[in-house]
Amino acid sequence: MKMRKDVGVPIVCLIAGCTVLERPEREYSSNRPVLEEVPRLSGYSVDPARFELVGTDIREDSITYQYRGVEFVGDRAWVVRFSEKSTEQNPDALTEVVALLPFIAESRAGFELGEEGTREIGGSTARFARYRFESPVRDVEGKPFPVHGIVAAVRVDSSAGPIVYQIKLDNHGDRDAVRWEDLSPFLAPIAQR
Repeated sequence: MKMRKDVGVPIVCLIAGCTVLERPEREYSSNRPVLEEVPRLSGYSVDPARFELVGTDIREDSITYQYRGVEFVGDRAWVVRFSEKSTEQNPDALTEVVALLPFIAESRAGFELGEEGTREIGGSTARFARYRFESPVRDVEGKPFPVHGIVAAVRVDSSAGPIVYQIKLDNHGDRDAVRWEDLSPFLAPIAQR
């Protein structure tokens, strides 16, 4: 029996256990172009040399931006920007970081609150709190990596009404601490308003 050459080589390779040297590229419809437009359209842009925008959640009255560190790969951050509604019962509560801390502390071993304070930014007052906890990720000796974090909130006036920004930055293992100054990439777009 004579085997056709165009069929014979693949069959011989399969029988002999050869691997195919060519691998098809994974094709998918990436949302990267949409993510790249969100900062421009929303008017909130963070230095891409320091933080990469990896996700957003857009609602009628809020946007949540999710970031991954470029300079420090252990950085994870989110910024929630929302419009304060005229029907808010207690608008000052939106900038109280102490109200956010129980949610941050939930299910995080060894959570410790650090420095709390206020800072002026662009004519507004920002409130912040620093904290730390134990990462679920362990080193070779089984010790948890320390996570250092900071959360801040600030209200700014706009022509459409007050906007509140809540910012949270955690570092998982490659910083000794996270300080107020580390929020500068997230505060710069607010201060420029």
